[in-house]
Amino acid sequence: MRKYFTVSALLLLIIFGLSFFPFLQPTASGNGDDIMIYLPLVANKNSSANPLIVNHLNTDVHEIPDYWINEARKLVIHYAHTSHGSQILTGLQWLEAQDPKYNVSIIASGVVAQPTDSTAMGFYDGNNYSGTTYITPDMYWESATGIQKTQSVVATGWFDISLWTWCGQMSDYSVAQVEAYMAVLDQLERDYPPLRTVYYTGHTDGSTQGSTLWRNNNLVRAYAQDNGKALFDFADIESYDPAGTFYPTANDACPWCATWCSDHPTSFECQNHGQMGDCAHSHKLQCALKAQAFWQLMARMAGWDG
Repeated sequence: MRKYFTVSALLLLIIFGLSFFPFLQPTASGNGDDIMIYLPLVANKNSSANPLIVNHLNTDVHEIPDYWINEARKLVIHYAHTSHGSQILTGLQWLEAQDPKYNVSIIASGVVAQPTDSTAMGFYDGNNYSGTTYITPDMYWESATGIQKTQSVVATGWFDISLWTWCGQMSDYSVAQVEAYMAVLDQLERDYPPLRTVYYTGHTDGSTQGSTLWRNNNLVRAYAQDNGKALFDFADIESYDPAGTFYPTANDACPWCATWCSDHPTSFECQNHGQMGDCAHSHKLQCALKAQAFWQLMARMAGWDG
């Protein structure tokens, strides 16, 4: 009897809550076109048994067994981004130039398209907006139109993974905005299984612990850890050099990177930077580190235990 009483009581609470708590009521957006319902963030705990988190401890691609490199190459990724997110794509192309086993097939297109090389890790760079591949928050998750565009991509069934990377928004976004970002990614996994999404922290901005950026990044880290999500910890990678030295006020330009490569010119991540394109907003070392971390994440999503 206790079970039935509890369920009944919960239903009554929901019904009365809609009457007495205005934040549960449908709310019109500012332009009057969309109706949004704001509900407490509830995670899909069935998306993965364990969190898959990569950070500064996971920036060595040589740790990945060849078998899992091959398995990761089978993945096809919907990769939406602003300029900071392009760092990873730049680094991936540089990494392929160092060793062809890290081959990638990246198609940048306004209209959704499939990568052309089935032997490489595949990427669609864009979000079904004709004429642009520069995807801002409202073009992926922060508006009804953006969500519809994202759905139009993943509904093709072509992609194993969908993600969007931050620019500088995490330095001033509210808690509610960050929670909305996480809720949309979670809902995509619910609506389009077996699709997986990847959560990102925002890039460093020189601020210290306690800032808006630190708060927001920690919200995403805790959510991924508690709910079995995949997290690419962009800010954490920018905050440590390869020896593990922590820079508490790191910024995206990476002031320590030039010194590191000057002191370690033969290190893998510092060699052959002439073969790398522009690393947006940062030193080329950051593109090299983030690309290796991305391979680690994809290998783990393919089944490697890390």
